[in-house]
Amino acid sequence: MNKPIPCPTLHRSQRTRRSRKRRGSILVLSGAAFFALVALAGLSINIAYMELVRSEQRLATDAAAKAALVVLGQTQSQDQARQAAKSIAALHRVAGRVVVLDDSDIQIGASIGNANGSYSFSQTASASSVVTNSVRINSNLSKMAGGGIPTILIPQLMGVSTFTSEQSAVSTRIDMDVCLVVDRSGSMAWTLGSTPFSYPGDLAGKSPIQNYFQLPHATSSRWAALTSSVNIFANVLNEAPIKSRVALASYSSNFTFGIWTSVVASIDQPLTTDYTTLKQKLNTLATQPLIGNTNIAAGLREGVNALTDPTRTRITSCKSIILLTDGILSQGDDPVVLATTAREMNIRTHTIAFSAQADVALMQRVAQAGGGQCYVAPDAASLEAAFRTIAATLPNMLTE
Repeated sequence: MNKPIPCPTLHRSQRTRRSRKRRGSILVLSGAAFFALVALAGLSINIAYMELVRSEQRLATDAAAKAALVVLGQTQSQDQARQAAKSIAALHRVAGRVVVLDDSDIQIGASIGNANGSYSFSQTASASSVVTNSVRINSNLSKMAGGGIPTILIPQLMGVSTFTSEQSAVSTRIDMDVCLVVDRSGSMAWTLGSTPFSYPGDLAGKSPIQNYFQLPHATSSRWAALTSSVNIFANVLNEAPIKSRVALASYSSNFTFGIWTSVVASIDQPLTTDYTTLKQKLNTLATQPLIGNTNIAAGLREGVNALTDPTRTRITSCKSIILLTDGILSQGDDPVVLATTAREMNIRTHTIAFSAQADVALMQRVAQAGGGQCYVAPDAASLEAAFRTIAATLPNMLTE
């Protein structure tokens, strides 16, 4: 039997058609994948852009709330407070556009502290007898020109060509009780340099033993830098619309040598709104040599006592300690434990590590445990900046 002879031409034609089909399928799949990637990239960019816009809106909303509250405290006028909110909001740009607020977006009322530490806001009428201590700002991007913010890539992917966002911020005027807890150990009479036992002025180059029982230099010692910085702190508080109450405590260690003696810690000025007494008390402490070691926990303990004195404490006040040291813990309890205990009593602890000898790591741990900030101040200028910053940020806070 004769076998059929295959046709080479036919087989080549079939292979060519199959190859073309495969290439066509690959092109279709590649095109689909490309458009899918483009769509995914566009969607991701739009989402990132929307988050950026919300962040800009948040900054504008918070700033308007704070500004309105400051003006309310200064002028006692709700109309002027609303105008301040509008003006500050208009200075901000969200996606390059002006933030618009109406009177209905600016609510003035009262925030009441809850047992869990949060605050509840309620709007009050203009003639209400309720204490007015808060401003709420509600911002809505739909009030911008065009009714919202355009998406930047392939609007069809989002289903809309513009998007809007609503945000709210409540700024509350809080009564503040503050205790400055300052180091009065022997090193506070040193110079501001990095060399231990280096004394300024006429004491420079003399024996540390001779210098130890001398009064701190009036202008060049660490104590002088502290006194100057506390004066700046008091001046900033004086300019605030709300008068915070401030106490002063100091610490070193129990120490006696001949006629000279020091106690481990003391409350030198109970809570007061007369800030001139702070400088007076610091000057009084400087009429005796600064002696003793560094018992930080003892100072913290007196700070807590000053803020919880039943004859002076206010249940409506927020309480803070500003703890300063220029050295290294040399005796006493762990101040981190004390700061933790104080935080449980709703007392926040900020710390200042002053001078090149200060234990910055310890001060950071104390601030972290106390729910506050740690400021590192190696020189007089940075110490003044730290006190200025703390004073400026004490009276107002965002509660929502």
